Amino acid sequence: MIRSTLAALALCFAFPVCAQTSDPAPEPRAQTLPYSPVIVSGDTIYLAGHLGFVPGTRAFPEGGIGPQTTQTLENIGATLATVGASHADLVRCQVFLVNAEDFGGMNAAYRKFFPETPPARTTVAVALAAPDALIEIECTGVKGHGGP
Repeated sequence: MIRSTLAALALCFAFPVCAQTSDPAPEPRAQTLPYSPVIVSGDTIYLAGHLGFVPGTRAFPEGGIGPQTTQTLENIGATLATVGASHADLVRCQVFLVNAEDFGGMNAAYRKFFPETPPARTTVAVALAAPDALIEIECTGVKGHGGP
């Protein structure tokens, strides 16, 4: 039951609606899912789980966990920009890996986005609903946390 619940949650995160996102043309299927990729409440920013889709496609970059982590964090950056924020504003991230063995490769790519004072983070191994996805990341941020 836990695995099916996680899969259902991952499916919701895998296909974002674009109520507040930078994606100019979401797929029709994506528009029917009942959630937002980013919500701002006061100064708090809540990001739904993001995947490493190459922008404008439903394809992942080749090369494994490093490129997928990089693309996922670039996608998060694009979503943050739509609400006037950046990676520096993130205070907490939850990383979902398909393979626990990818932990080192994920960390190498992740570190490049947070060279100083990285957000608090939890990393767990799960089954993701999106075929070929190796990683999903959701985050919480605070506007202005990273400076002016």
